Amino acid sequence: MQSEPGSAVDGPTAIGQGLATFQAIALTLTGSLPVFLTGALAVHVTGELGIGPGGLGLAASLLFATSGVVARPMGALIQARGIRFGYGVAATTGSVSLLTIATAQHYAVLLVAMVLGGVANAMGQPTANMLLTQSVAPRRLGLAMGIKQSYIPVASLLGGLSVPTIAAEFGWRWAMAVAAALCLVIAATGVVSRRAPAVARAAPVGAGRRRLPRRAMLILTVGTGVSAGAATSLGVFLVDSAVDSGVSPAQAGYLLAACSGLSLATRVTLGWAVDRLSGRNLYALVANLLTVTVVGFLLLALGSPAFIVVGALAAYLGWSWTGILHLAIVRDNDGAVATATGYLQTGLALGAALGPISLGVIAESTSYEVAWLATAVIGLAGMVVVRTAERMIRRGVSEDTRPRGRSGAAAR
Repeated sequence: MQSEPGSAVDGPTAIGQGLATFQAIALTLTGSLPVFLTGALAVHVTGELGIGPGGLGLAASLLFATSGVVARPMGALIQARGIRFGYGVAATTGSVSLLTIATAQHYAVLLVAMVLGGVANAMGQPTANMLLTQSVAPRRLGLAMGIKQSYIPVASLLGGLSVPTIAAEFGWRWAMAVAAALCLVIAATGVVSRRAPAVARAAPVGAGRRRLPRRAMLILTVGTGVSAGAATSLGVFLVDSAVDSGVSPAQAGYLLAACSGLSLATRVTLGWAVDRLSGRNLYALVANLLTVTVVGFLLLALGSPAFIVVGALAAYLGWSWTGILHLAIVRDNDGAVATATGYLQTGLALGAALGPISLGVIAESTSYEVAWLATAVIGLAGMVVVRTAERMIRRGVSEDTRPRGRSGAAAR
């Protein structure tokens, strides 16, 4: 990659790094708002469209399934076409998805909107990761990645706050319309910016020094995908579950906002910490955080309002592992960041697709208590698989028979 003003090669300025980080989180937000805003407004949306938890879970799962199916080709496309292309198309598609939800009169239209949201989600992640690795100094990449991966709690926070503010006063459709307008602003900001999205160029595939062993990458993708299925159910069903346990809709919205704020602060703090703690095994940290989410799901399964609150806080605290995971992946696949992110996103999105629909079906046929218990079991299985992948990476497992040095992951 040739040196350009504002690129990582020339030593990015603090303002340039800050702008790139803001644009990265804004972009990933556009692909997640359709599902998390719908989840936060579930009491209103399901009542008007005549669907239950199963239908809501199917809609959320469709977004993530679409994202999983198209993630790898979208990652390769963005690797070839560059950041500006991915930024503009992803944010605009997210806006169209939200506008479609805002005008939906039938359940089928909601499903179409979720497909569009899945495309936006699949394009947003590799574009944002590519933007950060080309625009942020390595010593600050952990913090930037932690901020970028805060898009999930930010989406949940916005969704939670929209319940007692916009939805309660003007209706849930206006909340969707406001979010759609926000996505259009994000798209315009990224496309016309003179900073990183306009000048950063895609790194040639294979130009980096490190690649994770294929087998370890596959197992890690499976494990984190299963874990994502469990965690994503939080943002979709927490409000509805809390209301079912006896919490008022407004209080449930505030609970979602509080949990999202906790997760946001934790993700940023962890990103800041790993930049200063060299030599740490990031994959082991991911597994430890997954354990905390399992404890949270078990508390949610107890069903009383008090345990709902404590369990939700614990689960969202543990759901801070995604920023650490993305940081580890971009460090250990530094020659093809968008491609590697697309590979990882396939597992995360497909797992996230199975989680909400499974929990929705279980909740509708039994109860939320049983559904959260099943989610805890699924989360535990994902954590065990991630532990297995972590040991493989640490031991430098590789399918390549040629001699090779220890990867960045193995060295940590």
